[in-house]
Amino acid sequence: MYDPSGGFVPGAAIEIRNAEQGAVRALITDDKGRYREPLLPPGEYELRVKVAGFQPVVLKGIKLTIGQDAVLDVKLEITGGVERINVSAEAPPIDLASAALSGTVNRSQMNDLPLNGRSFQELALLLPGVNAAVAAGSDAVGGRGKKITIDGARPEQNSFLLDGSDINNVYNKTPGSVAGVLLGVETVQEFQVLTNSYSAEFGRSSGGIINAITRSGTNKLRGNLFEYLRNSALDVKNYFDPATNRIPPFKRNQFGGTLGGPIRQDKTFFFGAFEAIKERLGVTGLTNVLDDNARNSATGAVSSLVQILFPRANGRVLGGGVAEYSFTRSQPTDEYFAQGRIDDHFSEKDILFGRYTFDNGNVDRQINNKPPDVFFKERSRNQYVTLEHVHTFSQRLLNTLRVSFARSTSEVDNQRTVDVPPNLWWIPPSAGGVQFGFLTISGLVTEMVGDYRLPRNDHLNNYQWHDTLFWTKAAHGLRFGGEGQRMQFNQHTTSQLGGIMIFTSLANFLTGTPSSFNFAVPGRIDPDRGFRQSFYAAFVQDDYRWKPNLTLNLGLRYEFATVPTEVNGKISNLRSISDSAMVIGDPWYANPALKDFAPRIGLAWDPFKNGKTSVRSGFGIFYDQLLPKYYVFSGSLNPPFTTRTSRTNPPFPNAVQGFNANAPVCGVPGGPTGGCPAGNLKANLQTVNYDLQP
Repeated sequence: MYDPSGGFVPGAAIEIRNAEQGAVRALITDDKGRYREPLLPPGEYELRVKVAGFQPVVLKGIKLTIGQDAVLDVKLEITGGVERINVSAEAPPIDLASAALSGTVNRSQMNDLPLNGRSFQELALLLPGVNAAVAAGSDAVGGRGKKITIDGARPEQNSFLLDGSDINNVYNKTPGSVAGVLLGVETVQEFQVLTNSYSAEFGRSSGGIINAITRSGTNKLRGNLFEYLRNSALDVKNYFDPATNRIPPFKRNQFGGTLGGPIRQDKTFFFGAFEAIKERLGVTGLTNVLDDNARNSATGAVSSLVQILFPRANGRVLGGGVAEYSFTRSQPTDEYFAQGRIDDHFSEKDILFGRYTFDNGNVDRQINNKPPDVFFKERSRNQYVTLEHVHTFSQRLLNTLRVSFARSTSEVDNQRTVDVPPNLWWIPPSAGGVQFGFLTISGLVTEMVGDYRLPRNDHLNNYQWHDTLFWTKAAHGLRFGGEGQRMQFNQHTTSQLGGIMIFTSLANFLTGTPSSFNFAVPGRIDPDRGFRQSFYAAFVQDDYRWKPNLTLNLGLRYEFATVPTEVNGKISNLRSISDSAMVIGDPWYANPALKDFAPRIGLAWDPFKNGKTSVRSGFGIFYDQLLPKYYVFSGSLNPPFTTRTSRTNPPFPNAVQGFNANAPVCGVPGGPTGGCPAGNLKANLQTVNYDLQP
C-alpha cells in the first residue's frame, strides 16, 4: 500500500469480499504497507481500503484462479473528505510471485471449447509442455482415459488432485473409468497443471500435478440441464466394413444437470450434479479363421474345437488354410457420475466444506482382431470423500486441515460366448481344472478365447490427511505442513488359468500336436493379496518478497514411502538374478526412500517495476516413490504361493495327463517371475527453468 509519493502506508484497513458468497476477510497493513491473504479460494473479489487521511478505495472485479499468487499494489490519494474511488481491477495476468511453471483451464474454457466425451482432463493438452502419451497403452485396471505426459515425464509419474486430495488409481495413470472418460466437467470450477519448479507443498510423484477444484454454491440459486447426442446418422463406414453392409449402429446419449445455491445467505451453500452416459457402439472386427478346406480336414477333438471356436469365413481366402472373417458386434457402455458439496462459513474464523464424488462405469468391450467368441466385461467404481477445515488464529496465522478417503476399484474378466465341454479342456475338472484354457496357433491367432491374465480385480483404499499452517511474518509468507497416506491395495489376479496350448503351425493344430503347454498348477494357485503401505511427507515453504519487485521461493520437502507388507505374509521375491531360490516374507526390499530431501528454489523479478514483465527461474528435485504402480505384478504370482510351469509336446487335449501336481516343479517356468532388487532404486527428476513473461 503506497501514498502518492511512493511511501508505505501502515495501518490501512483492508476488506476482501467474495462477490459470490459474501464472505469477508479483514486485514491491516504492516509497517511497510504490506498485506497478505494466503487462503482465498478462486473466484471474483472486491477489495476495500480505508485509512485516515486518504480517499477510500474500492477495487472490483478482481478474479483469482487456482494456485495464483496475485500481487495487487494499491496507490492511495490524499483527501480531506469522504469521496470514494471505484475502480474495476483484475489481478495481473503475469506471475510476479512464483517461479512455478503452470497453466490454468478455467470455467469459461470448459464451457466453450469442444470436448468430445466431456472428460475435463483432456483440456490440459491445450497447455504448453503437456502432450498425449500415445504409446502409453490403455486397459481397464489402469483407467482407459487419455494418458498425458507433462514435460516429458511418464504418465504414471503425474499426480491428480481433487480439492487437494489424491485421486490416483493403482497404476497412477489418468484416474478415469473403464468408459475412458473422467466425468464431472460441470462440477469443476477450474484446474491447474503444474509442470515445473512447483513449491514444496506438492510431491509424491516426480512428473506434473493436475490440481482441480470443485464448484461450490453461491448466494444465487442456479442450475442447468443438458444432453449431448451422437449417432451413426452422419457417420461414414469403417475402412474394414464390407461395402454391402450398413453402417454399424452407434448411439450415445450424455445427459445430466446441476443445482447450487444458498442454504443460509452468506453462510452455507450447496452444489450437486449428476451425469450419465448411455452408449451403444457398433464395433467392426476383422480376423483370420480356418478356410473350408482346413475345417474339413480336422478330425476328432480338433474338429469339435473348430466347430465351437471358429466361425465360417465370409471374406477373402488368404491361402495356407487361412481365410478372413468380418463381423459387427454391439459394445454397450454405461457410466453414472454424481457429486455433492456443502460449504459452511461457520464463523468469522472457521470455514468448513465437505464433498462426495461417485463414478460407476460398465463396458462390455468387444475384441476386433480375434474371433468373436469372447468379450471383456469391465467394471470400475471410484469414490472420493474430502472434508476440510480452515481456521484463522489471527490475521497472520491460519491453518488448513484436510482429511480424505479415495477408493478406486476395477474388475475385468473374460466373458465367453461359446461353451466348450469339459472333455475338451486342457485341464479337465478331474485334474482340478476350472475352465477351458487358451489357444495360440502361430500365423493364425494368439491367446484365443480371451486374455490369460484374467480375471483381475484391483481395489485401492487410500486414507489421507493433510495439514498446512500459514504464517505471515513481515515480507515472509511461510507455510509449514505435512501429509500422510495409508494405502490398502487388495488384489485378485490370475495367470494362465486353464493353461495356454501353443501350436507352432496350423498343420500341427489340425493334427492335434501342440509344441508346449504353459499353465498354473491346479491346487497351487493363490491369487489374492492384501498389500499395505504408508506414505508421509513434511515441508516448509517461504515465499519471501525480498524487494517490492523481487520474490524468492525457498522450500524443502522430505518424503518417504514404507516398504509394502502383505496382511498374510504372502510375499516372495527374487532379490537378485543370481539367487537360487525365492526369499519369502518381509522385508520385500531395502527401503530407498529414507533420504529423500527435495529442495525447491525459485525467483520472480519485475525488472521494470510496472507489473508488466516477469523474469522467473526455478530449480527443484522431485522423487517418484515406489507405490503400488511399481509392485502391482511383482509379488502376486511368484512361487511358492502360485506355481506356473510348462510342458513340452504335451498330450492333447488333456495336457496334464501324467502330470503330478504335488511333485516339485522343475524346468522352465510357464510365466515370468517377479522380483524387486534388494537394493531397489527409484527415479528422481531434477528440473531447471528460465522464463520470461512480457
